[in-house]
Amino acid sequence: MTDPLHIAFLHQDFPFSGAEQVTLSVANELSRNGLEVTILTPHHHEEAYPAGSQRLFRVVTLPEGNVKKSRQVADALCRIIRQESIGVLITYRQITYATPLKQQTGVKIVYELHNTPYYECLDIADKRRESFWANIFYGCGIERLLLSAYRAKYRRIYAWCDAFGLLCESYRQMLLHEVLGHPAEDKTWVLPNPIEPPERVEGEKEKLIVYVGRLSHRDKRVDRLLRIWQLAQEQLPQWRLEIIGNGKAAPKLKQQAVQLGLKNIHFAGYTNQVQRFYDRASILCLTSSFEGWPMCVAEAQANGVVPVLFNSFAGATDLVGNADEGVLVKPYDEQLFAQRLVHLATNESLLHHMQQAVRAKSLTYSAGRSAQAWMEMFSQWQKSR
Repeated sequence: MTDPLHIAFLHQDFPFSGAEQVTLSVANELSRNGLEVTILTPHHHEEAYPAGSQRLFRVVTLPEGNVKKSRQVADALCRIIRQESIGVLITYRQITYATPLKQQTGVKIVYELHNTPYYECLDIADKRRESFWANIFYGCGIERLLLSAYRAKYRRIYAWCDAFGLLCESYRQMLLHEVLGHPAEDKTWVLPNPIEPPERVEGEKEKLIVYVGRLSHRDKRVDRLLRIWQLAQEQLPQWRLEIIGNGKAAPKLKQQAVQLGLKNIHFAGYTNQVQRFYDRASILCLTSSFEGWPMCVAEAQANGVVPVLFNSFAGATDLVGNADEGVLVKPYDEQLFAQRLVHLATNESLLHHMQQAVRAKSLTYSAGRSAQAWMEMFSQWQKSR
């Protein structure tokens, strides 16, 4: 009888944000499938676990340092991998010591991309739209140089990883053809994000619209949601907007809310009990410039909360495949977004119908489905030994 495969996830902070919450769910499910699972992190935040979450894995604390490049972290990883007989290391960080680590330990490394491939291009495009001077700056050959550098970055990662995980098939095709340009060896795998279904779903929802996520300007663009709420609030006097999350953009967003004269809005800050908001909410809004596979949309659907979002990333149509599964809005038409939001919020029969449909959609995000993809990859590796 052979020992179970021992895998480890590497994180800077755990659990902390979306990627770490995905690891929490995947790690538990892989443990149920008979694997030995360890989380490796310099910063273990006991207080950040979602209320009532299981822990079927072990957490090992690493020395203080940046997991991408710290010599102390690299040395500790090498020692732990050998001592614990870890066969697979999973990371979404661009670790600089990947090649020597593999040479010294024989560990296989999976790189997980928790975003859309080449998301940096979407970021530049957004900056060019937002600013006249940025458009001139990037238009003077700088954009071309940056895109070349980003492509080189992906190729370096692809060279040292044993598997490159992506969130959906559309992202896999994008990486292979648009970013890497048909690599000689296909090391890509679709490793979908899972969600833990709620134990129960509240039938009585409030007139509550929520945003759930990090407050960062570069990708999340909650400033758009505040302008949208300014356009919609007079038509929705009985509705409230709750901003759940924290981040560097929080002070500016709160200031913007005051300047826009927003009503019925509340910044709830960070919480590890987001379920209590999903229990009450009817609609979730997401106004990001780019995303990978946003957990908040899937979690909202599982809780009967209808998502309204910009169709600004390839994975959006995987999450909202038809008009019953949510509302997709042309990027980045804030006026149209406000109109669609008001239409949904004021049409009770439509809202109730979609709340049932999104729950059915969420069944396709099961942890078992995600674990099956991981287990198929590990099985193929073990067969090739």
